Amino acid sequence: MKIRHPRFVVLVAAFAVSLGTVAVSAVAAETPFKGTVDAVETGRIEFPTRFLVREGTGTATYLGRYTEHITMVINLPTLSSTGAATFTAANGDILTATVAGQATRTSPTTLSIVENYTVTGGTGRFADATGAFTLHSTVDQPTGISSGAFSGAIDH
Repeated sequence: MKIRHPRFVVLVAAFAVSLGTVAVSAVAAETPFKGTVDAVETGRIEFPTRFLVREGTGTATYLGRYTEHITMVINLPTLSSTGAATFTAANGDILTATVAGQATRTSPTTLSIVENYTVTGGTGRFADATGAFTLHSTVDQPTGISSGAFSGAIDH
C-alpha cells in the first residue's frame, strides 16, 4: 500500500499524541483530598426545619490547618440536609463547596452523618477548583460537638 499524503499522516499522528497528552494531564490534575475536622454546631428550629451553622477546625491535604464555616438547612422528619461550605486554608486561600447530607440516629442523643461535598471553586490556588469528597462524622446533639474524617479528590 502506497501512502499518497505523508503530511496528512504526520498531522493525524501529531494530533493523536497531543490528545493523549491532554488526557494524561487532566487525569494527573485530580488528586486525592483527605482530612479531619472537629466542630461545634449551633442553630435554630422552625419546625420541620433546622437551620444549622457549623464552625470547625481541621487538617487536610492542600489546605493544611484550616477553619470551616458551614450553613445547612435540615429537614427534621427525614434528617436530610443541603448547604454551603467555606474552608479557609492557613494562608487565607478559600475552598468553597455545596453539600448534601443524610443523618442516621445511633442513640437518643447521637447522629451519624454522611455529607457529600461538591467543590465549586474558591480564591487563590482554589479559584478554579473542582472535585468532590465525602465526610463521615458524628454529632452529640446536646453539646453540638461533632468530629469526622473526609476523603475524595480535587482538581486545583
